[in-house]
Amino acid sequence: MHVLAFDRDWTVDVNPHPRREAVPLEWVQYWAHKAGHEVWAIGNQDLVEEADIPGTVESIRQRDGHVDALGEQDEYGYYEWWPEREERLRILAELFPDAEGYIAVDDLDLGHVDGWEHYHAWDFVEYVRQGELGLSAPPSTDLSPDGGFESGDAVRDILEEGCVFELTHRTDGKQKTHLVTHFEPDRPSMTPLKGPPAFWFETVGNDERFSVRLPEIEALHLVSYERLADPLAEAAFAAVRKQLEEDPASVDEELLQTMLSDAAADPANVDRHEALLLAIITLEHCDDVRALAVDATFELLADEPSALDRAALQALHEAATDDPAVLNDHVRDLSAYASQDSMYQAAATHCLMELADAGPASVLDAVPALEAAATAETAATQSYAVYALSCVAEAHPEEVFPASAALIEAMQSEDETVQTNALAALGKIASDYPDAAEPIVDELVTVLDTDAKRVRNNAIGLLGDLAQEHPTVVIEYADQIAARLEDNNIQARVNASIALQRAGEVDPAAIRAQQDRLEAALEDPSPEVRANVCSLIGNAYVSVPIETLVEVKENDLDETVRERAGWAISRLD
Repeated sequence: MHVLAFDRDWTVDVNPHPRREAVPLEWVQYWAHKAGHEVWAIGNQDLVEEADIPGTVESIRQRDGHVDALGEQDEYGYYEWWPEREERLRILAELFPDAEGYIAVDDLDLGHVDGWEHYHAWDFVEYVRQGELGLSAPPSTDLSPDGGFESGDAVRDILEEGCVFELTHRTDGKQKTHLVTHFEPDRPSMTPLKGPPAFWFETVGNDERFSVRLPEIEALHLVSYERLADPLAEAAFAAVRKQLEEDPASVDEELLQTMLSDAAADPANVDRHEALLLAIITLEHCDDVRALAVDATFELLADEPSALDRAALQALHEAATDDPAVLNDHVRDLSAYASQDSMYQAAATHCLMELADAGPASVLDAVPALEAAATAETAATQSYAVYALSCVAEAHPEEVFPASAALIEAMQSEDETVQTNALAALGKIASDYPDAAEPIVDELVTVLDTDAKRVRNNAIGLLGDLAQEHPTVVIEYADQIAARLEDNNIQARVNASIALQRAGEVDPAAIRAQQDRLEAALEDPSPEVRANVCSLIGNAYVSVPIETLVEVKENDLDETVRERAGWAISRLD
């Protein structure tokens, strides 16, 4: 008994090398099921089903008794961990220590793995034919064309005529008929040089992919759309979708409009999966029918979202990025999704963000939903919502005023962008409604020393705005504000000097307590900071040495600073 380990692509004739001979699938099946060898799939695991042989998952199961080592599978079927190809061979050698030999057939060179003989498919096939490996090939089969077509070119001529075909072929002695589309695999596919050509098809509706050799093809007919009489049929949606993906210009636009309109009008009586896929592809490829596709998408979304439903909302967002107005009629729908803690929330909020960015007035009715999304647990949802609210607050602060509490909560986010946008929105509200921002002074002070300079700048700037209406509240934090006079960012220092000026009038003593920082700030690189500090010193009668102010008055390069220094001296004399 030998252990035979086969790769699939560019190795077995289901997807062979374009210029080299491959191992016939029948040989792999023969050795596995009739000749008594251990035959395993070590590459593309599609070979597990095609040849009905075990693969990598089974090798882990037989080694460990379970497959915990692989971890969880994601939505695409991939495991968290997957052994390297060399490790797959070592596992097989451990499972079958008494084998006569270990042979790996792969287009990748595995000759360095101890105990294994490596062959490329084309060499392996030749050695088997010559009897050099101790492996007998299965009884030869007649591979000459004996079906309904004399050549591969005759099949190709039909495949060039359209998109959807009715295929009749014979497999394992059974005749089967499918509605199919034709495709070429990512890696060029052909049968061995001495065999007939193979063609790849995908069934319409369930997307099953398979290959058929020329002798097995008994009939192949182009299917017209007229034959798909019911535009709501699963096959029709799938067929038109395929054509849109491959050649959008060739699609009958009137038919597409009819199908999407019918799907939107009667979603309960269509194949929802196929209809939604068609709507998504239309959003991507057909601008003239985009509005109908948007309507159909909203009608077809499920109550419990699947990955496809989330993809549909993402497609809507991408459409809105190009043309925001396309979603204007669906703000209410988006609001319903954005206000609920569900798998739809992030994508719906993302769409509303695009609309708000393009035209804040278009989402005024969505502000309550955005308020709810602004406190969502999902970071992305919160970010989209807060940015949208900041856009609306720019033009309509009165509309966002009720969402102040949510913005205050969002301001505590660890995300710099969320903090910045929340502060920006609150600042715009405070300019018209100072009372709305008064409760957040404590929270603003907590972010004055954050690492993010934009957050510091916005926070100290908002404190300056609040100081105009609520100086007695802001001045309580004179120490923390004055500390920003030493900030390494100029704008933060300017904002701090402004906030102290506005709040200091109600408590000059709090300003006098900052004498050392104010005196040091007289040497600040920013003339605006120096001028504001001179005003602070004069207003609060800060005991800065007169000679220091005289030096500023006589030698500062900025005229405004010199004037303010002179004024401060006159106040202190």
